Parts: sequence; structure tokens; C-alpha cells
Amino acid sequence: MQKHFKIIAAASYIFAAVFLSVYFAAEMIPRLYLSTAARLLLLCGCCAFLWLGGVLLTKRTGNNKAMKINLWLFLGLYLLLFATLTLFDPMWGRNGGFVIWDKELFEDYVEFMLNPVPFKTITKYLFESDFRGFMVNIIGNLVCLMPLGILLPLISQKQRKTGIFILTCSAVVLTVELLQFATLAGSCDIDDLILNVGGAFIIYLFTKNKEAFDFLRYIFLLEKGEK
Repeated sequence: MQKHFKIIAAASYIFAAVFLSVYFAAEMIPRLYLSTAARLLLLCGCCAFLWLGGVLLTKRTGNNKAMKINLWLFLGLYLLLFATLTLFDPMWGRNGGFVIWDKELFEDYVEFMLNPVPFKTITKYLFESDFRGFMVNIIGNLVCLMPLGILLPLISQKQRKTGIFILTCSAVVLTVELLQFATLAGSCDIDDLILNVGGAFIIYLFTKNKEAFDFLRYIFLLEKGEK
């Protein structure tokens, strides 16, 4: 049985690698372009096989080191998808290329794409936008950072502290916003920060419940050896 666990675990990691290779191929080869939903499914499939491989290795070895490594891989894959959609995805009007700034370009960006006023954009999409605009710009921004609310507390005990968690999420969003500014890949908006971090914080509050957090640790077999 132990040998079978090892074989199936190896096969799971191979399938995960295949899914990830297809994802990268689609990013680098224009004619293999995949939709946002297809790339999301590829990364979800990759994570599912990584999780299965980690479970089997944990059962074979009796320690959860593989699952702890997997959590870091999940975080990396999530950040990869987040960066892809916000910086490089032409479907969302992203170009991902650094630009040479001039005065006219800078003034146009500041006038039309920069928003330092909290809740200005949120109010606009709440009361002046159609349903699609609301879903993409409000719900989409609220949901997109939610995985951090689960992954960060599981990966690091320090991230269970509210202040550190909020600072970490804010740093992630600010980095992306600055890269969007540098590459002209979308707007640089304080409301994105509010919605992104707010969405992650909603899920984070779920992990503050002991029973809920213990359930998440059980899913990832982290109850072994944890204090």
C-alpha cells in the first residue's frame, strides 16, 4: 500500500506540472491564448493534484512537510494568476509592458486613470454603472484577494495577527497598483486597495473562528505537530 501511495503521489505531481506547463505555454505563445476562466481552471487543477500528492505523501511518511510546501506553492500560483490578470491579460485591457513617460502621457494618466480619493470609484459603480460594471469592478475586486485570507494564516502564525495580515495584503495590492501605473496596465485606484484588502479581510475573519481554522488545518493535514 505504501508503494502505491508513492506511485499515485508521483503521478499527481506530474499531472500538476503538466497543467502548469500548459498555463505557461498559453502565456508565452499567442496562438495558444486561453480565456481567464480556462487559465483559472488550469491552476485549480494544478492545485488539486498538488493537494492529492501532498495528502498521499503525508500518509506515506507520517509528517506533513509536503502539505506545508504545497501551501507555499498554492500561494505562488495564486499570485501568478493575480499578476497575469492585472498586468498581462489583454482581455482586461492589460499590456504588461513598461512605457516611456512624457509630460502629456503622465497628465492624461493622472486625469483619467489615477484615483486617490477613497470610495469615489466604488460610489460610481454602485449608483451609476450597469450590472456588468458592478460585478467586474466591485464584486470582482472584492473577491480577487480572498484566497489570501485562507493561505496566509495557514502558512504563517504571524499572519494570524490582524495588523500583520492587513499590512501584508496592502503591500501586495500596492505593489500591483504601482506596477499598473508603471506599465499603464489599468488604473491606479485607492478603491482597488479598499476592495481587495476588504475582501481578503472578510475571509480572514472566518479563520479567526477556532473551529473553522481547525477545519482548514484538517483539510491540509496541518493538525499534526501543530500547537
